[in-house]
Amino acid sequence: INITSYCNLACAHCPYVGSDVPREHLTRAQLEQMMQSFLDRGVRILFLQGGEPTLWHDGDYRFNDLVRDAKKRFYKVACVTNAILPIDNPCDLVWVSVDGSPEVHDQVRGAGSYEKMARNVAESRNPNMYANITLSKINVHDLEANVRNIVEAMPRIKGISVNFQIPYPGVEAHTLDYPQRAAAVERIVALKRQGFPILNSETSFRLMLKPGWNKTHWLIHLAHPNGMVVEGCGARLVDPRICEHCGYGVMAEVQAIYNGSLSAILDAFRLFRIVA
Repeated sequence: INITSYCNLACAHCPYVGSDVPREHLTRAQLEQMMQSFLDRGVRILFLQGGEPTLWHDGDYRFNDLVRDAKKRFYKVACVTNAILPIDNPCDLVWVSVDGSPEVHDQVRGAGSYEKMARNVAESRNPNMYANITLSKINVHDLEANVRNIVEAMPRIKGISVNFQIPYPGVEAHTLDYPQRAAAVERIVALKRQGFPILNSETSFRLMLKPGWNKTHWLIHLAHPNGMVVEGCGARLVDPRICEHCGYGVMAEVQAIYNGSLSAILDAFRLFRIVA
């Protein structure tokens, strides 16, 4: 659920920066209704994101209150954060956006953002933190340096997920074309085979190498801050051509699981502690 469109950064690859998209929070009542709807549809793992989800509140009822209530309903509750604020939430898993080694991360997310993020990761007591990298033309050159820096400088980070910049209107120029994406995949797979903690399965990466790769949209349900709920990614409703260049790693991973990839299934079980 994208619980808010408010954010405390202005990232270079973000389609909402400078746009006329309204800044709004979902209300507590809307979230209660959405969570029940998700449960009725069979959803058992909930991701809270934004915008910056930790900014969310409805009066005195704040993000941590929402997480605690969601954990009573779902097997696992995760969030995706830029970690500009302290990571003091009770999510079962926390993904932290780390889009480059210090200089490159600041180029993508703004001056001083790396230092704040790294400090909050180091000071957090959450035992299950992971890094999320979004690859674009801005930072793809920094891939290996970024992965090594995460492993060496952020020992609290347990694994790394990789996504590809999606060509939303206004940020298309930053999106890797398919030959560039294929070259990046080979580099990521090489890092994974060297033992770096890349969470994505090789199967999911291979899926994302073909324009318009097949997606079973109902595998993921996405709710937006305006209250709209869609199956799959809402980008395809904005422009179907965006869907042709999908780089959404979670969609690819879930699709690989649905297709019967044993490695993807086992990786997901381990990640979400369904089995040891």
